[in-house]
Amino acid sequence: MNNAIKKKFTVSLVISILLVVIIFISAIFIGRFEISFNAFYNLFTGNTQDYLIEYNVITRLRLPRTFMALFVGVALSLSGLVYQETFQNRLVSPDILGVSSGASVGVALGLLLSLPMMATSFVGFLFGLISMVATLFLAKVFKNKTATILILSGVIVSGFMTSILSIIKAAANSDTVLPAITYWLLGSFDKTEMIDIYIIGPIVIIGTIVLLIMRWQINVVALGEEEATTKGINYKRYRTVIIIIATLLTATSVAFSGVIGWIGLVIPHIVRLVVGRNTKYTIPLAITYGAIFMMIADILSRSIFQAEIPLSAITGIIGVPIFVLLFLFSKNEVNSRD
Repeated sequence: MNNAIKKKFTVSLVISILLVVIIFISAIFIGRFEISFNAFYNLFTGNTQDYLIEYNVITRLRLPRTFMALFVGVALSLSGLVYQETFQNRLVSPDILGVSSGASVGVALGLLLSLPMMATSFVGFLFGLISMVATLFLAKVFKNKTATILILSGVIVSGFMTSILSIIKAAANSDTVLPAITYWLLGSFDKTEMIDIYIIGPIVIIGTIVLLIMRWQINVVALGEEEATTKGINYKRYRTVIIIIATLLTATSVAFSGVIGWIGLVIPHIVRLVVGRNTKYTIPLAITYGAIFMMIADILSRSIFQAEIPLSAITGIIGVPIFVLLFLFSKNEVNSRD
C-alpha cells in the first residue's frame, strides 16, 4: 500500500509540475490580444524593438497576473489543507473560519485610510489573525467538541466581520474609495503589477517552504493533542505556528487579489482523494494543483467575454461541480495516514 501511494504521488507530482509549466506559458499567449509564437520567440531571444506592443502586454499585464494567480493558488490551497488537517475537519476553509472576512475588513480599512499597499496588507493579515483567534475562542466558549462547532463559530465571526465591512463601505467615498473596495472584493488580478509579485512572492515561498519542512509535525498535530504529546511534539506551539502561517498566506492573498472562494476547500479534497491524508504527499500536490486551478481560472476570467469575469464567479462555477463529484465518488477515499 505504501509503495502504491508513493508511486501514485510521484506520477501525480511530475504530471502536475509539467502542467504548471504548460499552463503558465499558455497564459502568456491566451487573451483578447493575440501573441504569436514568432513574437514570443523574438522577445525571448531579446528582440524587443520590433514587438514593443507584445512586449508591454507580456511584461506589464500577463506575466504579473499569471505569477499572482500561481502564488494565490498555492497560498489558498495550502492554507485550506493545513486548516482542515489541524482542525480535523474537512469542511474547514479560510472562508468558513472567518479569515477571509477578517482580512477583507483589514484591507477595506486600509483602503479607507489611504494606507500604502504594504501597510494595507499588514492590516489585512492582522484582522485575518484576529478573526481566526476569535473563531477558536468562540468554539472554546461553546464547550462543545463536535466537528460542526468550529464551523458554526467561523460563520458567526464571518457574519460579524461582514457587518463591519458594510459599515466601512457606507463610510467610504462613493466616487473613489468605494469602487476600489467593491472591485477588490470581487476578486481579480486585473490591476496586478510586478511590484505586487515582489511582495507576495517571498511571503508565499517562505510560508510554503516552512509548511513543507513541517509536514511531519502537521501530520502529528492532525492526530490530536494526546497523540501529539505521546510522540514528543509540543502540540500547542506547532498548532499555533501552523495557524499563523496559514492565516498569513490567506490574508496576503486576500490583500492582493480580493476574496476568492472554493479553491481552499476543493483542492485539499482532490489531493487526499489521489494520495490519502499523509501531508508528506498532500502538501506538495496542493502546491501544484492549486497553482493549476488558479491559473486556469484566471485565463477563463479574462478570455470568455470582452469584460473580465470576477475570479470568485469562475472558481465557484468550477469548484461547486467538482466538490459535488468528489462527495459522490470519494466513498473509498483513504482515511489512514499511509
